[in-house]
Amino acid sequence: MSILYTAHATVKNGRDGSVRTDDGKLELALAFPESLGGSGKGTNPEQLFAAGYGACFASTLANVAKAEGELVRNVQVDSAVDLHFDAVNYDLGVRLTVRAEGVDQATLDALVEKAKAACPYSRATRNNVITSVKASTQGR
Repeated sequence: MSILYTAHATVKNGRDGSVRTDDGKLELALAFPESLGGSGKGTNPEQLFAAGYGACFASTLANVAKAEGELVRNVQVDSAVDLHFDAVNYDLGVRLTVRAEGVDQATLDALVEKAKAACPYSRATRNNVITSVKASTQGR
């Protein structure tokens, strides 16, 4: 398998630090959320993961639809990433809500299943992260 693209980011001081990509297009303060005793004055790994997963899933869904001869429009993915702790380990949970126009509910459900199988984030987290995906057609 050939590498198509490589992203580089440097994090300093973990969750209470900063992150910057080598091209400078992303430079953010990191902070624990207030609900975890932090200042909440920066973003956090869960928010970054939610953004990346949502963007990847939306693009994958559009590509799958195109390959199937379907035209989905106005794809929106709302991503929720949960941080869990079981007294020993921290784990993640992901809940995606997908909305799209241009196809009926049954078609969207089928496309979402194919996107789940093809999305690099879904593949990377399979059997490691509890993930749920719900889909609905917009305007219905």
